[in-house]
Amino acid sequence: MLKIFTDVLDPFLWGIYPKIRKYEFFYDNFKYDFVMTGLIGNYEEFLPENFRDKNTVKLGNKILYDMYRATATITHIPGFKDVPSLYTEEYNSTYTLDKYYLSFKEIDEKNSKKYLRRLLEYAIILGKNIFLKEVQKEILEEFDVDFDEFFMQFEMIEETFLSNRMTAFDYRIKKQPGFLVEENNRVIQNILKLDMIDDFILNNMDLTKKDLDESSAKTLISYLEEYDTVIEDEINLVFGEDNKLKELLDEKKVKKSNFGNINIIELI
Repeated sequence: MLKIFTDVLDPFLWGIYPKIRKYEFFYDNFKYDFVMTGLIGNYEEFLPENFRDKNTVKLGNKILYDMYRATATITHIPGFKDVPSLYTEEYNSTYTLDKYYLSFKEIDEKNSKKYLRRLLEYAIILGKNIFLKEVQKEILEEFDVDFDEFFMQFEMIEETFLSNRMTAFDYRIKKQPGFLVEENNRVIQNILKLDMIDDFILNNMDLTKKDLDESSAKTLISYLEEYDTVIEDEINLVFGEDNKLKELLDEKKVKKSNFGNINIIELI
């Protein structure tokens, strides 16, 4: 089992999804889980002292935007097109989002990973403020999870969140994302390039590869059937630059939809 120490708004989480999906799709026994570490207790922690009496909400969101831009140079997955409006006076901590994820997991563990991905899609692709209850209601309806039950669970999730953070402390995870292989307690963090993730997983997990032809159009179609929202850049990372996407587009078997700086590939 691979434990991924992260935070809902950790820019690397959005960027490493192609890696997660690659191993999940091409290997029979790749298992993983998320541990929420709480990246930002208050966005003002990132602000210089002399800026804290200014428009800190606007500046906090700008810093988040810049973090995603910088991370994209490593992951090659684009983030926000424009400066988001996620942080507000009321919502100034990513802890809330981490607890949203953990609350959902308590109710529907099977779909919790899909919920986490959907949170990011709503924020980054659709430009919605995922802190807001009305946006959460919209997402929860996709999974047929009761809104009131969800927020009742949210009110009781603090102990679980603290347990997640203590696990990160126990393994000395200080820079997200961190990765732990449970079978041998090997840990890696401070990712500087994507190859570090591949080396770590392949050298520390006993994986069995599926009998799939990575270069075939049929395999790419199966991948698109497996995942709801696939980014064009993701296909290049998972299948390599010499993939069959152009062929499928020319044959009108898939379509490309633009959302700002992100292209989504869907089956027709």
